[in-house]
Amino acid sequence: MHYIRCIVYKNGLFDNRILNFSDRLTIVFGKNASGKSLLARSLIDSLWRKFSSRNLLGEDIWSSLYLDVLFALSDEGYYRVRNTSDNNFRIHYVHNNDEHLIFSKSKTEETPDNAISNLSATTQGSRRLRDFLSKIDFGTFIFSSFIPSSADISKDPLIDYTILKKIILGESTGFYDHYTNIKKLLDESGDNPGRLYPQILKYEEQRRELDKKIMIIDISGSKHEKLNREKNNIREEIEELNGSLDSLSSQKEILNKIIENLNKVDSLKNEFQSIKDEIQREQQKIKSITDMKNEIDTLFPQFSGIDINDSSNLDRLQEIFNDIRNLNEKIDNFYFRKTLSKKRFNRVSIAVSVTAILSSLFILIKTGFVFDKYLFPLSILLSVAPALIAGYLFYLMLSDNPKELKQLGEERKRFKEKIKKYMEKRNFELEDYKLTEIYELLLQYSEDYINYTDRKKNIAQIKSSLKEEEYMHRIQMKLDELKREEEQIKDEIHTSIDTLKIIGDIENETTRIEELIRNIDTEMAIINEKIETKENILNKIDGEFIQTSTDSGQMNALIEEKNSVDKMLKKWKINQNSLKFIAQLLSVAVERNEKKQLKKLIDSTLDKFNHLTGNQYITRIDENMLSGMVSNNRMAEELPPPLFHALMMSMKISLSEFIQFDDRGIPLLIDEPFQFMDDERCGRFRDLVSYISNKRQVIIFTHHSDKRNWGNFIEL
Repeated sequence: MHYIRCIVYKNGLFDNRILNFSDRLTIVFGKNASGKSLLARSLIDSLWRKFSSRNLLGEDIWSSLYLDVLFALSDEGYYRVRNTSDNNFRIHYVHNNDEHLIFSKSKTEETPDNAISNLSATTQGSRRLRDFLSKIDFGTFIFSSFIPSSADISKDPLIDYTILKKIILGESTGFYDHYTNIKKLLDESGDNPGRLYPQILKYEEQRRELDKKIMIIDISGSKHEKLNREKNNIREEIEELNGSLDSLSSQKEILNKIIENLNKVDSLKNEFQSIKDEIQREQQKIKSITDMKNEIDTLFPQFSGIDINDSSNLDRLQEIFNDIRNLNEKIDNFYFRKTLSKKRFNRVSIAVSVTAILSSLFILIKTGFVFDKYLFPLSILLSVAPALIAGYLFYLMLSDNPKELKQLGEERKRFKEKIKKYMEKRNFELEDYKLTEIYELLLQYSEDYINYTDRKKNIAQIKSSLKEEEYMHRIQMKLDELKREEEQIKDEIHTSIDTLKIIGDIENETTRIEELIRNIDTEMAIINEKIETKENILNKIDGEFIQTSTDSGQMNALIEEKNSVDKMLKKWKINQNSLKFIAQLLSVAVERNEKKQLKKLIDSTLDKFNHLTGNQYITRIDENMLSGMVSNNRMAEELPPPLFHALMMSMKISLSEFIQFDDRGIPLLIDEPFQFMDDERCGRFRDLVSYISNKRQVIIFTHHSDKRNWGNFIEL
């Protein structure tokens, strides 16, 4: 909720003055006696004065005051509340420039107790206003939304702890509202007891009247008195047995709920473990990548300057490298064949020369060195050897094929250019190597480079299998959500165990719980048999009443009527006992939540108070003092009004964390907060209201004009 605008008229103070409020922080400035406090209180009274018996301003003031207020509960529309000087009161709902009257009350009409329920329900806006007024009553709004000046705060009574308890325990589930409704139904005291108690009293009175009539008819027979006493005793025993039966039934329901919650916890643990395993797998992958990178840096420091991570780039580069290596092998084979040919030529030349020489020596020795006779054979022999050598040399020169070598060299050059262009195209980062040197580097560490690229491809493959960061963030949030849900279920299990007052730990013993349920079933069966037996006895006694009565027809009618009343009374008492048991269960959770929420409020209040006072009273005003003030509903005697005013401001600012109706909460109106503040404390107070104005609308009424730069500034 937030105020949008108001138009106010009061003779001598306001002449149809229009005030436009910011939905965050507004400073309303005015001199003393300019009507600031009147305006603040009228803004609060303007909506609730016809829906509550409590008001901040009397009817004598409203009789001379005109106030037209616009406020919003959502972004869909807004409400216009008109309080005229003749005490006419009207509420309009405005949506899409259409204005609908949803409530009207004239001066002569009295406001009924159920005025809120009389709001028109024809539009979504009127239904929303009815929900708001039902949830935020006048007392709640006053304590959580209005801070009077330090001069007036002692005049206004402190908050009733009942109202504070409703504020700090109220939440969207309506848990505390259900608890209070059940307590109202069970109320047996006061002028307005709950619905159950009058019904039970009515049927008990009817039963007493019927007993009297039966006693009058049967006064002559002493046997009837004995039968009646016996019947009353049996009826009491049946009621006691029914109470035990209701208690056992409720215990059984709680135990079944515990088993259901234990199963939920097991299911959550399985899901929790699954998510945890997935996170661990991803972490293991990241660790494997780090270890493999460290291993590559250790094993292959010569490639540390080559930063190639993409798998496709590695594959392509290795493919080009393999082509170059195959080409180099062809070149090496060419030179190897050439070297081998030279060796063969040398061996052949030596063999031919040696053979020719040895043959010539053999002929000469055999002929006794007679040259004339064998000159021709020797000449042929010696000339054939050089011819053979020259022919073999010519063959080798033809087989060298220098064109092949030239082609291989050109192809090698093309591969060099190819790898250079590929690396430039892929923008590879080379820190310690030039592009012209990468080829020689790869050739020098050919086997190492193969292992290097294989490991780099493994790293790229593992990286590609990693989950996206957004996905990991989502499953981490899911993991945290599962933890919170598990803690909530465990807390519910502990509450149930505390309620049943079971000795020993049964939180994780489903078998023992099932055994307790079987024992309860057995005990309930025994009690049902007892009830059936006693009801049979009652039927027999009723039969004897009918047989021995002097007026059997009248007695029969009275007994039948009494049996009908007993059934209705039994039904209402069963409802009463069930609600009492449920209220007892809920009270445990309410008390626990009350302590938790009250401590949260006190801690938040002290935190804001110490910030406001610069920790000046951190040892003087502590948790015990503030708890005593709240629980005893009175101001500590040793606390001066300025400190008490600062403490109440801190508490009402802290209540912003507890009471919500929409995304912006409800407004906070502060009347003259700067009376006992120096500049330093004003600065800290500004920090507080600036922070809280992000959550709810804040309107400050003051006579200090130097606060115009705090927010939206209005001068009266």
